[in-house]
Amino acid sequence: MQEKRKGFSYSVDPDQIERYRIWPLEKRLRWLFHGNKLRRSLPPKIVAIQEAFRKGKI
Repeated sequence: MQEKRKGFSYSVDPDQIERYRIWPLEKRLRWLFHGNKLRRSLPPKIVAIQEAFRKGKI
């Protein structure tokens, strides 16, 4: 029997990467900062679920 897949995966096409690369450094850093700020505002239970996905536990 094949093991059930866990976690998640995603793909980014070359066009998306190129569009990101042409952003000024300040914009890229601001984007990352806001993403981290959003994550810090999440309830601990949601963060724990996200981490379990990242580690492939669920």
